[in-house]
Amino acid sequence: MESSELDKTLHKYIDAFLGVPAANDYDESGRRDGLAHFFRDIASSNIAPTALRDESAIIGEMQKRVAGSGRGTRSALQVSRLCGLLQQQNPGFNWWPVLYLLLECSTSAVLPKIAAAPSSYISNHHNRVHGSRYDSRTSPMLPPPQPGLHSQQRHDLGIPRYGTPSAIPHGMSEFAGGNTSALPAQAYSRGELGNPASNAPPPEEQSNAYLHRNLPTYDDVSEAALLQDLIYVLQGIDGTYVHWNSMTSSYTVNPEVKLSRPTRAMVTLLSELGGLTRDVQSYISEVERDGRLFEQSFCTELKVEMSTYYKLVSEIEGRLFKVPRTLRPGESQLGVTLRRMYCWTTEARQKLRLMATAIAKVQEGSGGGTVLSTISTLVDDGDPFIQSFAKRLLKTASAPFNHILVSWVTDGELVDPYKEFFIRERESRRDMFWSEKYTVASDMIPVHISGDMTRKIFQIGRSLNFLRVACDDAQWVAEGGPRTQLTGDISDTSDLEAFVYRSSSMVNERLMSVLRDKFDLMGHIEAIRRYLLFEQGDFALALMEVLENQMDRSGRSVMAHDLSAVLSSATRSSNAQHENPDRLSAIVLTFQEEGTKNRGWNEVTLTYNLSAPLSYVIPRSTMRQYFEVSHFLLRLRRIEHSLHTIWRHQMTESRAYLRSEELQRRKGTTRDGDKQADPLRQAMRQSSIACSEMIQFFHQVQRYIALNVIEGAWGEFIESTKEEIDIDSWNDAHSKYVDVIHEVVCGGSGPGFQRNLSGIFETTLRFISAVKELYNEQALSARRATSGAGAPAKENRESLSERLMRLRTSGNLFGSGQAAADPAAEHASQVRSTILRFKEQVKDIMRVLSHNTTSDLQFLVVTIDFNGTYTASA
Repeated sequence: MESSELDKTLHKYIDAFLGVPAANDYDESGRRDGLAHFFRDIASSNIAPTALRDESAIIGEMQKRVAGSGRGTRSALQVSRLCGLLQQQNPGFNWWPVLYLLLECSTSAVLPKIAAAPSSYISNHHNRVHGSRYDSRTSPMLPPPQPGLHSQQRHDLGIPRYGTPSAIPHGMSEFAGGNTSALPAQAYSRGELGNPASNAPPPEEQSNAYLHRNLPTYDDVSEAALLQDLIYVLQGIDGTYVHWNSMTSSYTVNPEVKLSRPTRAMVTLLSELGGLTRDVQSYISEVERDGRLFEQSFCTELKVEMSTYYKLVSEIEGRLFKVPRTLRPGESQLGVTLRRMYCWTTEARQKLRLMATAIAKVQEGSGGGTVLSTISTLVDDGDPFIQSFAKRLLKTASAPFNHILVSWVTDGELVDPYKEFFIRERESRRDMFWSEKYTVASDMIPVHISGDMTRKIFQIGRSLNFLRVACDDAQWVAEGGPRTQLTGDISDTSDLEAFVYRSSSMVNERLMSVLRDKFDLMGHIEAIRRYLLFEQGDFALALMEVLENQMDRSGRSVMAHDLSAVLSSATRSSNAQHENPDRLSAIVLTFQEEGTKNRGWNEVTLTYNLSAPLSYVIPRSTMRQYFEVSHFLLRLRRIEHSLHTIWRHQMTESRAYLRSEELQRRKGTTRDGDKQADPLRQAMRQSSIACSEMIQFFHQVQRYIALNVIEGAWGEFIESTKEEIDIDSWNDAHSKYVDVIHEVVCGGSGPGFQRNLSGIFETTLRFISAVKELYNEQALSARRATSGAGAPAKENRESLSERLMRLRTSGNLFGSGQAAADPAAEHASQVRSTILRFKEQVKDIMRVLSHNTTSDLQFLVVTIDFNGTYTASA
């Protein structure tokens, strides 16, 4: 009977698995014929398999079945190797039906009996089952194939596929493409096949040692050649089979080289070290070329770690071809294997990954303190290995930061050539030496330095620099400054914090002591209050008297030296002559605008010139507020003084008029009704009453500003500066004191006295001018009445009339400047109109002040209208 093609193929597979039988062993031949017949029945069945057509899933299931049968990992690896050889011989062939057939054969319950039964049993068994169809229910369901199995090649730690000569059947050598004669000869007998446990090695030898020495590989490149290549790759150098791929930015194996999937995965994992090494070395080279100070220090620690890594690579290279003296069963003759190299480089891989992560974050930042902030985030990691490694990096990287910090907090010098420190020096005006010379760059503050510590570090260095440069106290900075407190290592955060707080207290106390004792800070502030704010009454009165006499001259003839003489005369005429000479020399009476041509009362102002270093501490804006308040108070004092002068003149004229009336009454020349009918006398009386009202009004305003505003704010300022505070806190308290005064007087953000009283000032000045003209007219009338109609009297009358006309026309103070037919009636009308306008303006300001919620201002309204005059006439 001729054998079919299927029978020949089945016999070929059986011989491949069981080996070629002896020529005269008929029992064995009959047994194999029965197996072929049984397999032909399975192959000819029309039942479709229920498993998915996935070779990888079938191979995995076969390995599980073999491993679960108790034959160990050797048999499972042998199955994988054999399947790999099949796929390598014919890659385009669909091996899934064959593998599925073998799997179904292994699951049949009759196979163990066939393997040990005689040929008669096989023949009888064939006769029993020949007529029956294959029942798919006897085969267990295969598990579905795992998705993405091939995509996990890079992440799985696969095992290279090897085999042993003893594990490869004789008939399989031609499928493997190998030479059977090249393999060590090994006896194969039916007894050995039937009792495999008789020659099984001890359990301690049944290990993965077969993966190295005893199992041959089917990779195109030997493990030794790959290891040699990887030695170069670990140093970032291309090898023979592993090259740098610029597109993927990683090392890849030459695609023409055929490697098993586990081997390729292991090479890929080890090649990751080469990519990380290239990244680290590239960053180090870049920083060495044009890096800044903090980055250079960071690279110093990276170089140390890379030196340790290169030592490890050197040790691995030294062991590569060094055969161990003693070999355990199954151990490789190579001193280094892929898996050993992977295990030895595990810690180095973690370090390189950490360094690459830190480098990436540092490059994302702006340098400087962000370098330390990046490493500090790694220090807070929960992994002890990452934490200890990051601490070493931080300690080395923070060395230049600590050097700059020590120089700043001990000497007040900023040694920062690359502007990496969080304190920056900038060009500023000399008078802004304290406030604007140094600033804080918030984006450069390391995360381990808190906000309060940042402020104190900034304050310490700035104060030391101010003491050394502006206060000429360099000796104390060098011998008794914070350097004496530097005992611990400031690289530790707790030691740094303790040192900063001790030094801050010491430096602030020294700076305030120097400013108060050596440069008389509080004395100058007190002098400003007394002289610029006119709190010293005798000086203010003397200045108004001398200044009024000087300003009565033509405004253009008043020069700067004339004002200096006025101030000197006022100083000698008051208790200011006993003041400290340094404070007196700082007071200056000058014009607001030096180039102006119309130098009148409105241009005169009193200033205070602070000398260094006080002019550096007190901002220019604060002094400008002082000058604005002083200018307003000077105008207020001037008007009040002019009203007092007018009042004294009215009292003098009133007494003279009463004496004249008495004399006329005694002579019998007085006529009844002249007094009531004379409009000049009525206007004088009204002006006298209005002058008293104006004096009372301005006196209440001046009293409120002096007592309630200036003295109240001064008391709070003194109370807030009693404690030991730094210069910034003192400056804040002083600015608050000046702001309160400026807000009320000049109206910093709302309507202050300066805006509300500007109209009243103008009305009052008009009233003063009108009253003066009125009394000049009254003096002219009195002289005309006493001198008769003679020529001298007429000439005198004409000269007085011409002067009055000039006063009326100059400045266009009243009306259009044209002469009236009756000068007395005109002057009386002007006085009455200014009085009415003054009362209306007072009512307006009282209405505004009454809506204010401040109790002091409401009390001011009460004091102004104490007798209800303005309320009753409303």
